Amino acid sequence: MGIKKGFWRSSLWSLSLLAVLAGCGSNAAPDSNTSAAGTATNAAGGDAEKEPVVLKLTTWNPISQTVVDKFQEKYPYITIEHDKVYDQFREIIRTRIVSKSDMDMLWLFPNQVAEFSKEDVLMDITGSPWLDNYLEAAVKLGTVDGKTYGVPYNSQPIVMFYNKTLFGELGLEIPKTWDELLAVSEEIKASGTAPMVIGSKDGWATQFITTSQFGLYQHDNPDVFAQLASGEKKWTDPEFSTYFDGMKELADKGYLLENSVGLSYDQVAQVFKEGKAAMWPMGEWGYSENFDADFSAFELGAFPIPVNRGDQPLVTNLVSDNLLVGVSWSKHQEEIKLFMEFVADPEIAKIWSGETKQAVTVKGGTSETYSPLAASLQPLLDASEAQIFASMTSSIEPVMFPIFQQILLKQDVNTAKLLEQMQAAQDKDI
Repeated sequence: MGIKKGFWRSSLWSLSLLAVLAGCGSNAAPDSNTSAAGTATNAAGGDAEKEPVVLKLTTWNPISQTVVDKFQEKYPYITIEHDKVYDQFREIIRTRIVSKSDMDMLWLFPNQVAEFSKEDVLMDITGSPWLDNYLEAAVKLGTVDGKTYGVPYNSQPIVMFYNKTLFGELGLEIPKTWDELLAVSEEIKASGTAPMVIGSKDGWATQFITTSQFGLYQHDNPDVFAQLASGEKKWTDPEFSTYFDGMKELADKGYLLENSVGLSYDQVAQVFKEGKAAMWPMGEWGYSENFDADFSAFELGAFPIPVNRGDQPLVTNLVSDNLLVGVSWSKHQEEIKLFMEFVADPEIAKIWSGETKQAVTVKGGTSETYSPLAASLQPLLDASEAQIFASMTSSIEPVMFPIFQQILLKQDVNTAKLLEQMQAAQDKDI
């Protein structure tokens, strides 16, 4: 969710990682004579005579102002008006769609694309030539019933941030399995430091130990979440019986920082930076949002969250959920397509990536310098399997996040009954 308030809101996450995810190689970048970057000059002739157009772009995260400026330079009759909705994005967008507000482009979560595609809300961009510039898996994420409505732009892995200095002092190796993670946590606890911190004030931030299992489910069955959404599978099926066990085990063993349950995302980041806990499960955006070049309390590292047990593979879950879509009732659909084509250019995407400090799903479009963690993290990511984070149907999150909070509070929980609650929520969407 950066994705800071979204659902599942390195130098670089290289193209090699994303190519593993997509299962395809990189296409060559467009010729510089025809690329958006190479032609970011005032459009000749007719554009100067066109009526001014304002394109309203709604997102929950910062965008690249440099890219916007270059687009407006190329198309001087178009102005991009950015509307950043930081909190309650889903609810606000739903209200605007119901009222058919004046909107042109916006980011949506994958399950919103699936939902709104059935309500004639979204522009159909199927077959647009510039879609070839994106990773195949990214295009697939925005495709519903054979029609493409959007493409997720940014891509960030879910990782375990850790105090590399403390690990070195204790002689600890990076864990690659759940059992190794528990063993490392026991040694850290014995040293007098809390092994991990997870706050529950912001429900979305509680999830990453548990939802990191999604990649394992997809490894076994790529269609598992579509089958849950259709009713073919149920959360009460045996394969999901241990879904909540990992988080419950961490809480029961005392591996979470005491009195931290009520902390917000920002407060959790702060206590981690203060060295009060050795590990913090979070999306890679946690780095760009909370650490800067002046941070020196300890050496920071990151590794894939090892929820794999037995012979299960180590999987890195990639969050790629900000799908750029056009609104069907916009009066400026041609201009929307111009913007979508523009940001699909790899050279333009590199500018976006570098400025927003995130990887992108445009092939060859991720900046080589966007993250200082990449040099140490990239080999670990390359050694794991990569999966795009699954999209939940709309009724799941409002039930799932409170369950995580309940577990973190170490309340008397019956996991079978919790899974029944999950399925009751799922039934609403079938």
